[in-house]
Amino acid sequence: MKRKVKKRVQRLLTLVLAACFMMAQPTEATQVVNGVNSTINTYYDGGYSIMGPTTVTIGQMINYYQANQAYPAFYANTDAPNIYVFCMMYMEECNAEGVRAEVAFAQAMKETGFLRYRGDVHIEQFNFAGLGATGNGNPGNSFPTVRMGIRAQVQHLKAYATSEPLNQEVVDPRYSLVNKGSAPYVEWLGKHENPTGIGWATAWGYGNSIVNDYIARMRNYSTYSTWYQGVNYEAVYNPDYYMLHNPDVAAACGGSSDSLLSHFLNYGMKEGRQGIVYFDVNSYKRRYKDLRMAFGNDLKSYYLHYVYYGQSEHRIASGPVDNFDAVTVYNGVDYSPVYDYNYYVNKYPDIRAAFGDDDMAVLAHFVNYGMSEGRQGNEAFDINSYRNAYSDLRAAFGMDLKQYYLHYLYAGKSEKRVTSGVTELVNPLTVYNGVDYSSVYDYNYYINLYPDIRAAFGNDDRAVLAHFINYGMTEGRRGNAAFDVAAYRNKYADLQQAFGNDWKGYYGHYVQYGRAEGR
Repeated sequence: MKRKVKKRVQRLLTLVLAACFMMAQPTEATQVVNGVNSTINTYYDGGYSIMGPTTVTIGQMINYYQANQAYPAFYANTDAPNIYVFCMMYMEECNAEGVRAEVAFAQAMKETGFLRYRGDVHIEQFNFAGLGATGNGNPGNSFPTVRMGIRAQVQHLKAYATSEPLNQEVVDPRYSLVNKGSAPYVEWLGKHENPTGIGWATAWGYGNSIVNDYIARMRNYSTYSTWYQGVNYEAVYNPDYYMLHNPDVAAACGGSSDSLLSHFLNYGMKEGRQGIVYFDVNSYKRRYKDLRMAFGNDLKSYYLHYVYYGQSEHRIASGPVDNFDAVTVYNGVDYSPVYDYNYYVNKYPDIRAAFGDDDMAVLAHFVNYGMSEGRQGNEAFDINSYRNAYSDLRAAFGMDLKQYYLHYLYAGKSEKRVTSGVTELVNPLTVYNGVDYSSVYDYNYYINLYPDIRAAFGNDDRAVLAHFINYGMTEGRRGNAAFDVAAYRNKYADLQQAFGNDWKGYYGHYVQYGRAEGR
């Protein structure tokens, strides 16, 4: 008896509502739904119109979804591989038909349980609103792609909302079955709430639930997103953090989510601005030598590496780095046998002042300038000692100091050559252009006898020998204790007749003939 009375009351209420609807004209009003202010099309009691401009952003849709569920891995190989593309499809398809995107998206979340599909419809059907699923195990319609499934849902909603024709080709197999314009408001999608008794679903409060349990909550979420052009930057970027720590950017972007994120991607990353508490680009850069070798000072690449690879590799992206593993490889060459970052910057304050903790720049300086300047790169390799110890290297390289470092890298190390502790030249050079001048020349004797030579050439024995041959002999300078050119000239009349005052001729004669003749 009570049930019959209840049904009669409900039927009477439906007739009253229908009569009011026929008399009332739609108006614009501001309604507060669960604490959210929204301007919506209303009739006498504020129905939420299906048609009209979308009132939520992509960011709100994404944030709302991600707060409730992780995007299913199933979609990874579909035309909507991530939640950004999925939401963008809803925006695009709804805009194409003039349907509010929040309505279609909210309905899909209600029908699928945030894409978990726990009813008769299965995820692989790409059916987001239970089209054709009439109960008793009937799974309903299937669609070839995510986009086609969304398009069918949007077309079905438009069919209920208005008698206006579709703007795109019909893909909704049930489009022709709908009484066009029978439910212009979301609340009327439920048959029990529709004044005409026609609706999408038979469940009590179906449309009201979409508005109050889904749309209103969705609109409570931030309009700011971590998604940009299909990529989620949440690992390195949080809109609230970025605005708080970069008030200049927040002021310039004027509340636009896309502008804020665009600034971070195009400028903030390059400038090394921190976008989230968990990712510090300087810490990330300092911690991983392989990344510094790959990216150098291209800071943006460190952010992108973490987004695409670093987080999945479980790399640490913040906090102090106690054990700094400095780079020693430059252009494919490992300079560690002759170079150590900490030694180099501690020994040369000008280098530390110029480059600080930029180990790539410090190494580049050592390779391109430091070696040529004879700067010591580590404690083990002393360029002066290495040069002093080996006359063959001095004959080959002279004062081209960089060549000594390179020789040690490519040959000297494997030959186990001495690299420290040799303070004086060993076996100073006496051979020049294939001629041995040891019978008339001794390096130490020559520089000790002639201070101007020492001052000019120091311990460059190759240059000292060259001077002796090209100038010293001509000037009659004495090259060693054993050979006195003046005495040699005075003693031999045949040489005087041959060379006269050509001092160099006497040296040359002794080297080539005189010594062998026992003169």
